[in-house]
Amino acid sequence: MPEMVPPLASGRPNGGDRDTDARVPTVKVADTRPNSNGDPPGAHKRLRALQDALIRLPRSATVDNVAALVVGQQLVQHNTTTLLLGLKRRHKWRVAWLFAQWAEQADCPLSLSTMHYNLLMSACSRASPERALQIFERMRAPRNVVTYNTAMAAALNAGEPARSLVLLEEMDSSGLSPTTISFNTAISACAKTADWEQALDLFRRMDTQGVERSTITYTGLINACAEGLQLDKAMALFTYMEVAGVQRNPITYAVAINACTRNNQWELGLQLLGEMARKGVQPDTVVYNAAISACEKGRAWETALELLTQMRRVGMQLTPVTYGAGISACEKGHQWEHALQLLEQMRQSRVRPNTIVYSAAISACGTAGQWRKALELFEEMSANKIVQNTITYNAAIQACERGDAYVEAIRLFERMQDAKVQKDTITYNAVVRACERAGQWELAFDFMRQMELKAM
Repeated sequence: MPEMVPPLASGRPNGGDRDTDARVPTVKVADTRPNSNGDPPGAHKRLRALQDALIRLPRSATVDNVAALVVGQQLVQHNTTTLLLGLKRRHKWRVAWLFAQWAEQADCPLSLSTMHYNLLMSACSRASPERALQIFERMRAPRNVVTYNTAMAAALNAGEPARSLVLLEEMDSSGLSPTTISFNTAISACAKTADWEQALDLFRRMDTQGVERSTITYTGLINACAEGLQLDKAMALFTYMEVAGVQRNPITYAVAINACTRNNQWELGLQLLGEMARKGVQPDTVVYNAAISACEKGRAWETALELLTQMRRVGMQLTPVTYGAGISACEKGHQWEHALQLLEQMRQSRVRPNTIVYSAAISACGTAGQWRKALELFEEMSANKIVQNTITYNAAIQACERGDAYVEAIRLFERMQDAKVQKDTITYNAVVRACERAGQWELAFDFMRQMELKAM
């Protein structure tokens, strides 16, 4: 007997697209009462049961598995909207895609409308943006502004900012008027390629076409200017927001602080944090992270620690990014003991250190000549199954170089090779210097030769 699913499943279905059962569920129809809105008898409970059954489909499910559940369920057109919305909310984009493929079959009594395709693309946009773009290309219904906006966002998520900009022009040329969301996505695409000039053109075009420019618009343009190393323009836009009556939010401040940091104006970035208090804008974790990163740039480790204390005082959650920025600030200020204290605080707060945090802590120890402690942290990463990347290995090898521990540096180099971690110029230079400092000239020459051959 196949598994029978009650009309209202108990418990909360698993999120994502994880395998929840190797078996494909079936739907039990138990409600036969008439429905006042014209739906078949028992439609509401049957639809809930069907949705729950679809949600429980395993990752290996096929269109046939979906068909086995939906055929004979007396579905009407608006049921498609309900099902796709439910699958989108549960992040079941794969099942939504299978359902759409079933609905596109010639013998299916249902048809997909523009709204259905938009829902389907939106369900895929973050988790599988490539799939969302495929749906855009093959959709069998007219495209509207929402369709294009969703496709532009998917292109951005897929790492194709140029395609996002092409879609904007395609939308315009097809007779559809781009909205604020359309332009915001396009400006964000420009930021990805540091094309601040095109971002400014889009900003001006919004004014020409009478499209409202929002906080997100200004924030995106400030980011584009920052990526293009145009700090003066970024800060001019930041100032102009007040003149234009556009409210700055915490993300705007975080982007502006990062712009200052990227352009070696970290002190100005910290001043913006102070301005937030005067303007009555409450900084969030992202803003504090940006400010602590500014401290790293300016080697202002004491200020970084003060900001961390402020965050704890107001009950703000410190993330791995927060701790990583603080540890990096301590590393730049040659404060390896403070860096290790932050790492310990992180453990006590049950925040799991990641690759970036450990790499920063290893670098802090190495800079201070504490190569043994650096290697302890490196081995701790291995024990905790935390990924060790090129930056991690480089920090550990450099620590050994500074500590005249050439044997350990070579061992790390060999482990790097065994782990198939990519070596770069920093890796080779560090191991060469380690050998030279120990008077191991032949070994140093061998590694130099390896570096030359790799570059060829």
